[in-house]
Amino acid sequence: MDPENPLNFLPQNTQERLMNPIAKNIGDTLGGISELLLSPINLGTTWANAYIRKFKQSIIDNVNKIPEENRNFSKLNLAMKTIEDSKYQISDDNLREMFAKLIAASIDKRNNQGLSPRFSNVLSLFGPEDAKFLMQISTNNLNSIPTVIFFNQIDSRGAGNTEGDHFIAPNYSTACWFQNELSLNNFVSLGIITQDDETYLTADINESFYDSAKKSNEFLSWSNWVKSLNPSSTPIIKKGLIEFTTFGKKLTQIVIQN
Repeated sequence: MDPENPLNFLPQNTQERLMNPIAKNIGDTLGGISELLLSPINLGTTWANAYIRKFKQSIIDNVNKIPEENRNFSKLNLAMKTIEDSKYQISDDNLREMFAKLIAASIDKRNNQGLSPRFSNVLSLFGPEDAKFLMQISTNNLNSIPTVIFFNQIDSRGAGNTEGDHFIAPNYSTACWFQNELSLNNFVSLGIITQDDETYLTADINESFYDSAKKSNEFLSWSNWVKSLNPSSTPIIKKGLIEFTTFGKKLTQIVIQN
């Protein structure tokens, strides 16, 4: 790549459109650039070509949703970076759409002033299960979500061991709760959420969920098993929560809720 002209690898007409962008055609321009930037992974296979075409169209569709008067080109460098970071992720439908929304947000003046280069970095570290996890915990646009984990208390001082993975309940229901400890740990390490087993949510709807967790088949079955091994054990649930960071809320707003 030519350091004096980092766009030199692009066709001349594409360079001109990118250097002098027009609100009306910017979606087509960015979609076309995505094809060119992703060409190193285009191995001539039908599946690779199909994903690249889908990504190009998704970029165009998301950009076309932005009213022309709200299109702003001051963050085009972030759009280019996001396309580059998407290189090995576009085979997953959810991740492909998240990257396309982030690219569109980079030229939307309602969003692009708050964008961080870390957003595309983080998405590039997602796997398909992580993308699904973000969609699950973003279902109700909540900042804090109740969690429980099973705890085997072995003495009166509260000492003991946690057992299994966290149950996460964006819908405040044991019928819909789920476990995904790998994504939970990944999101904490990436700064998207915080997780706490020593603090819990006290609103009535959360307390109702915590109470229902004690009556769930999962907890009762585990509790009976623990007591069968050691009758002196006291199986309990530890009430906790996960909470979006400021970074995580903004990322979610861009790639999920828009």
